[in-house]
Amino acid sequence: MRIFETIKPGDQLLQKHVSYYYLDRADEQDYCNEYICYPHYNNTISLYQSHTASLQNHHSIVNFDKDAPPLQIFTPLRENTLKVTQKGPVYKIGIVFEPLGIHQFLQEEIAINERACSPTFHFFEDAFVCLLFQSGQLKEIADLLDKQLLKLFAPKENPYLSKAIQMLNAVDHEVSIDELAEVKLGISRKHLNRLFKQYIGVSAQKYRSIVRFRQLMNHKLHQNERQNLTMLSHQVHYTDQSHFIKACKQLTGLTPSQLFKTGEVVGSEDTFWNFAK
Repeated sequence: MRIFETIKPGDQLLQKHVSYYYLDRADEQDYCNEYICYPHYNNTISLYQSHTASLQNHHSIVNFDKDAPPLQIFTPLRENTLKVTQKGPVYKIGIVFEPLGIHQFLQEEIAINERACSPTFHFFEDAFVCLLFQSGQLKEIADLLDKQLLKLFAPKENPYLSKAIQMLNAVDHEVSIDELAEVKLGISRKHLNRLFKQYIGVSAQKYRSIVRFRQLMNHKLHQNERQNLTMLSHQVHYTDQSHFIKACKQLTGLTPSQLFKTGEVVGSEDTFWNFAK
């Protein structure tokens, strides 16, 4: 039996920083699953009940081991595709953060642009992770996560970065990176990029390219799947359809038609994976 469910945090404060939680579960002993995650401006914490992991170049391999302790994996913003291979039964809980969200809860410094996993990386204490896996219901898990994240919450504000992200995420307004930095924020482009690299892991320009890509995907998959790519491209500020095709191939290695044909929406949020057949 395979279960994949998503749910929003119940707490309004957390909703500003956490996009959603998800539960991924499969009970078969010979279960083997492989999928590709496409570029996204969010970052995630993945919790596995009893697994080991090997983090290779653009590839995470997770193996079931009944004697292993809980596994915690941090996945930063993705500017490239990431392949995930799961072998054996899976009991996984995911926390998907908004761009600056994870910084509000970190208890230790991490390299924001690199994947990391336990035992060298711990977002939660193992005792709490074990408690999460005692419940099979996503609503109960979400309530426990809400309470624990609120305990960890320590606001870290950067008004320049917050405003920049807000403006770059706005579909109805297009602004150049130079104008954003020097006119809207009153800082240099170099300073703005330094902030993006420090807290997001990529430059402001790269962040915007990923945002545009995800916005067009969201329109196509969730809002207006019948609208052609030319119309959708203009809505999210690509100059034309060929501009989006070029950007799509740079980010995913696929044309838009190949991407939408092979990818699959999982759950009720913005999870879009390409499963190996």
